[in-house]
Order: sequence, then structure tokens, then C-alpha cells
Amino acid sequence: MTVTDWKSAAADTLEIDWNAVEQRLGFAVHAELRSFFSRIVCEERWGVRGCMEYRPAELVKEYANRPDWLVDANGDGKYAEYTLRPLQHNDTDYVCDFFEDAFSGEWTGGNDFAHRAYLGELYINIGQITLVFNNDTGRFEWVDFGWGYCEVYEDNPYGIVADAAQEFLDKFHDAELDIPADD
Repeated sequence: MTVTDWKSAAADTLEIDWNAVEQRLGFAVHAELRSFFSRIVCEERWGVRGCMEYRPAELVKEYANRPDWLVDANGDGKYAEYTLRPLQHNDTDYVCDFFEDAFSGEWTGGNDFAHRAYLGELYINIGQITLVFNNDTGRFEWVDFGWGYCEVYEDNPYGIVADAAQEFLDKFHDAELDIPADD
């Protein structure tokens, strides 16, 4: 499974019982998050992984605080690794558990980040950049929890990647790696 497979799949390809998910969560799931997760299943335990050219000007739509935080964050690194977490199957019990974990699982460290759902990570020289979906605004965000203020989300460097599921997915692409051959 590749990010290209995810990008090319249409929203609502999977039949998901959103009523059951919303009943479990206690709030409505935004249409863009539905669009993101209703396209594919990936049985790979770690999700969809890849390596892309690191272009922060294309990745970041807007900075919410700390302008240009990611511009020099990869040093001389040309590439970034990414992991996106899709559903592994669409059984209702699994999907309800998946979304409960996405909104309030271990990734939160027990902190309350409102209605944000974990989507995956981007790995660059400064470390892991967490990718989340803000269910209240419908926007796809990045956050650098490595900055050290996990308790208050907005105290960390963060910003917007996309306003729609397709726009978010289109930010990820597999790079043709420029690796010199061994002589």
C-alpha cells in the first residue's frame, strides 16, 4: 500500500458506521476526516510509509505561531520520512476503537488537545513532527511536540498543512531517492 493508492481512492469507498463512531466519541466526526479515512484499508501494522523530498514551503499552508519553524528544520537533509495511519479494516468495533484512540490515545500523553485526531508523523532532522486533524476547524495540522510543551497544544510550534483530505494527501509523495551507488 502506498500513499498514491490512498490519494487515488475516492472518499466513501469504505462502508463505515459513522453513527456508531460518533456515539462512542460523543461528538460528530467532521466531513474531511470522514473523507480521509473512508478511502482505503491497509493491513500493514505501521500504516502507509514513505520518503519524500522535504519542501516546507509546499508542505505548510500557514504557520499558526513561530513563523517558518520548519524552513531550516531539516538542516541539509533533502528528504523526510512519513508515516500515515489508515484503518486496518472497517469492522465497526475496530473502527470505533480506532477513532477513540485517534482522539484520545497514548499519543496525547494524557493531555487534552480538544477534538484533534492523530494521523501520523513526519520525520526530519529535528525529530518527529506529529500530524493531526482538528475536528473543530476541519483543518489538517502539524505540531512539534519535541519543543516540550505537551500539556498545552498551542504552546508548541504548529501550523496548517491543508484544509481538505485530498489536499493533505497530495502533500505526500514518494521520492526518487538520489543514493550514490557503492563502488
